[in-house]
Amino acid sequence: MFRQFLLSLTSLLSLSHSLASAAPFVPKRDPQCVAVSPSGTIVATACSGMSDDTFPPRPHPDVRKCGVIAVWDVDSGKRLWRAETFGDITKLAFSIDGSLLAASRIYATSDGITLHEVRLWDVTSGKTVKVLDRCQAFDFSPDGRALAVLSRSRCVVYALNDWTKETQIKPLGGSLAVAFAGDANLLCGIVKSEGQYAVRLCDIAKGTTVSESRRLDDPFYGLAVASDGTTLASGHDGGNVVLWNLPSLEVRTRLQTGIKGHVLPLVSPDGRYLAGGCQENGDVIIWDARTAQELHRYTFEKGALRTYYPRSDQDLLRPERNPTRFTFLPDSNSIFAGCYGGIIRSVENGQELKRFGD
Repeated sequence: MFRQFLLSLTSLLSLSHSLASAAPFVPKRDPQCVAVSPSGTIVATACSGMSDDTFPPRPHPDVRKCGVIAVWDVDSGKRLWRAETFGDITKLAFSIDGSLLAASRIYATSDGITLHEVRLWDVTSGKTVKVLDRCQAFDFSPDGRALAVLSRSRCVVYALNDWTKETQIKPLGGSLAVAFAGDANLLCGIVKSEGQYAVRLCDIAKGTTVSESRRLDDPFYGLAVASDGTTLASGHDGGNVVLWNLPSLEVRTRLQTGIKGHVLPLVSPDGRYLAGGCQENGDVIIWDARTAQELHRYTFEKGALRTYYPRSDQDLLRPERNPTRFTFLPDSNSIFAGCYGGIIRSVENGQELKRFGD
């Protein structure tokens, strides 16, 4: 009887130890950014997160608090790899050939030292390919040959094959965001001019300004270009999406979501749809690109956006408030949103098609 008691006690202690040492439960987190590969078979999510408050900083040791970049197989829903980070992820995108994944991160230490970066990974192996320090925004060229990158004062276009510095686009230096305008030689940027903000279109080869939009009072960060290069959409605070004609940058129309806060503009790959992803609550509004008529409005019950960058009430620029949290899939029939841990829904009827998250 005594031996049986000892065996039972040993078993109980062993079980208690195994439970105590088991990996902690990590609830699903809503990604700040999502991306879909050109093939549509792989997606990526990015959760912003905290550092460990050391210098140089590292990702927070608690998996519930650090930032995480994850790549997923769409068919199986399985995670292929993950990479830990910290700070606010503002954009996530695959290269045109699907071989690279890029993310822009903004981060400041408690004493105000900024450590922004654009980082690229090999999609197959998950290994880091390139880190561009002190850079905070990027865009892949539509021909898959180049990467445009923004730092605090410069805009530079790099060749992806060997990372040689191709061209500095001086008129776009200090821009808030960049986007290729449907042509590998045309690049748009959101610039500050005399205390206001505008979209500026530049010729890369010449390094000159082609056109500039009317100026707006408030900063904005989201740009989307139609695949045919005729339309640029910009997303603004107050739930507004503005459509601009390219290359003239004359205003075509304004679309309203009816929801306060920043909105991320989207253009479907086939050009049929325009969409606005509302950062305030995760709603997505879809319009007919030809008529601007609202077609669908889908509400996500769980879509809160959390940011980490230390801000004061006087800070005017807040790019982390409009990250790439929504995107169309290549077939234009569904949308991927950074809600519920990452969810794909049908454009036509809002049906849930896939969820991601551990």
